[in-house]
Amino acid sequence: MRGLIVALTMASTVAIAHTAHAAEESSTEYGCEDGQYYNGFQCVPEDDEEQETTGCSQNEPTVPDIPCTGPFGPFDPSFDRYVRPVPDDEIGRYAPDGIYGCPGCLHDGIWENYPDGWIYQLHMHIGHNTGTPSPYQLDRVVWLGEPPGLPPVDSAVLAQQILDDMDLEPAEVGIAPRPIDEDPGSMGLVGAPVWMWVVDPSPQTWGPITDSASERGTTVTVTAAVEDAEWDMGDGRRHVCTEPGTPYEARMGVRDSPTCGHRYEQTSGSKPGQAYVVSVTTRWIATWESSTGETGELDVDPLTSTAQIRIGERQLIEQ
Repeated sequence: MRGLIVALTMASTVAIAHTAHAAEESSTEYGCEDGQYYNGFQCVPEDDEEQETTGCSQNEPTVPDIPCTGPFGPFDPSFDRYVRPVPDDEIGRYAPDGIYGCPGCLHDGIWENYPDGWIYQLHMHIGHNTGTPSPYQLDRVVWLGEPPGLPPVDSAVLAQQILDDMDLEPAEVGIAPRPIDEDPGSMGLVGAPVWMWVVDPSPQTWGPITDSASERGTTVTVTAAVEDAEWDMGDGRRHVCTEPGTPYEARMGVRDSPTCGHRYEQTSGSKPGQAYVVSVTTRWIATWESSTGETGELDVDPLTSTAQIRIGERQLIEQ
């Protein structure tokens, strides 16, 4: 029995040595570096179990765990190839009358839609490096209307980006009597007309404001405008005005605002700082339309600004 075990052990040693020698020859044949071996598809670390996977594999020819981005662009599973847009200085060679002097015979039809879209080279991983300058090989050339590996442009997402770039701003409070931060001595009277308006309304504070952007052939246009402004007068009452309001001028005398006004019924004496906090909140509507024919609306957060005014009582002095 002992002799049989020794014989088997020797046979196993010879087999292992032969396998290691074959692997070494294989690695040398396919140009693998020290510490790597050729697994039938490519050079991999000798400790293959610890090899980190890339998540990308080519099906034809089968090459597992290839780089997801190579010298010829990203690997696109839908093409099972690396995809490279043809540079401007090379595009002419694929024209029917290109430098190859063979109209249409190499890449028939791909030039018909150019310059709409683009022409792409599809490169395959040949599985190993056999001493050639590159383990990649040009497989074919195609024309594509959209860049490969990318989903169609989401018009709603692009519209939101446009809206975000508009930098909409709160409306500045215009009010008579004047805010106390502008005139500490200013005071209105109970029962007297109060005028409210938006100071110098602009596209960013009132609208309308329109902007467009394009991405991969899709153009989206967004228009935003204030639907209404809600005035919180600080006394428990509110007014909704659909216009920016009319600025007050002294020549207008004591009369109600023709567009947006209020009358206080009590003084502000019991309020903090003996002043009413007046706020104006603008509510926006934003709509978009796409060159694809899609349309939609976007949510816009209301924008608010505030001011403080004092309201007192008229004192009657009897003689």
